[in-house]
Amino acid sequence: MTAIQLLSAPGVIRIAVINAQKLLDFAIWYPGHSDGFGDLYLGRVEHYTPALGGAFVALGKDFSGFLPNNATAKPLLGGDWITVRVTRSAQGGKGVRLDARNLDEYSLPQDKSFRRLQAGISPFEELAQRWSDADILIDEPALIQLIPTDYTSRVKISNAPLSSELLEQIDALETSEVQLPMGMRATITPTPALVAIDMDTAAQSNDRQHKLRAQFNANKESLPALLHHLRLRNLSGAIIVDMAGLPIKKRRLFQENFEQSLALDPLQPRFLGFTNLGLAEITRPRKRPPLHELLTSTHGQMTKILAQLEQEFKALSTHHHYHHLTLTLSLTIKQALQNDSWAINHFEKRCAVSLTIESNPSFTMQQWEYHYA
Repeated sequence: MTAIQLLSAPGVIRIAVINAQKLLDFAIWYPGHSDGFGDLYLGRVEHYTPALGGAFVALGKDFSGFLPNNATAKPLLGGDWITVRVTRSAQGGKGVRLDARNLDEYSLPQDKSFRRLQAGISPFEELAQRWSDADILIDEPALIQLIPTDYTSRVKISNAPLSSELLEQIDALETSEVQLPMGMRATITPTPALVAIDMDTAAQSNDRQHKLRAQFNANKESLPALLHHLRLRNLSGAIIVDMAGLPIKKRRLFQENFEQSLALDPLQPRFLGFTNLGLAEITRPRKRPPLHELLTSTHGQMTKILAQLEQEFKALSTHHHYHHLTLTLSLTIKQALQNDSWAINHFEKRCAVSLTIESNPSFTMQQWEYHYA
């Protein structure tokens, strides 16, 4: 039976869609810090840039997005007010991408000012809609407050821990390596321009014919698992896959394998073929930020510190005697935490303490310390 398991830690919820011992889907959700995907804004055209094929639209103070020409139903002039939707969250060092089509139902208000008109759906809602028949399992009763009423009938409280096998699969998503069938592995290297994936075989044979046959079979068996990781890690944009061994002519025989595996992905990535060097080319739509960016972001580092603090504090044999914690952070991390009141409240409830946040200008983003009273 397929289930959507919500795994909570201070300030963050990992959403795992599971069936038996297989991880079918995955997302990171910061309830107090939206990624902005799907948000609807009233904005104003700042300036049109013919060279880039679109216009920059101001959405608020120090916040703007890019609206391509093909994403608007009419020509735009500087100063025009317009209703737009975020179709790509900020990621890869670039700001949000916008679309102004099919928004006729949202008429421009007379009082024109920058504002968010409607929030987009959260990563949880996206997965709950995608897996509409799955039970929703929560490990904290208080999490029911985060669940929209459309989904509460599917919610069940589950205190049963996930198997070590599933936890290993989830934890492995934070690494750059993917363990694959038949002793294969892949290394994922995101760059500003593309995601490079290098497949590798663990064992080699001295028999050339046996080696070629073994490499062919190993690549064939491993491709579905590897391409499933595009979905689990939400890797997107241009993706290059270097298959293990194999002459270029042999690699071209895998086109159907690529296409069949990618067809299972709800974002419908496209297989573009092989380069002259034998590298497989894939494009996957950019929508929400990829997993590696969420984990290494300021917010991701902030929640990691909260998890470490919770672990250290609860490891004290006398932690029930203390009711106040003072946490000292770098200025950047402090600001991130101050802007996420849900994360602060969530931590305080989990640890049964009140939390005071301070900053130390000399601290790096990874440095922190605390004391209790």
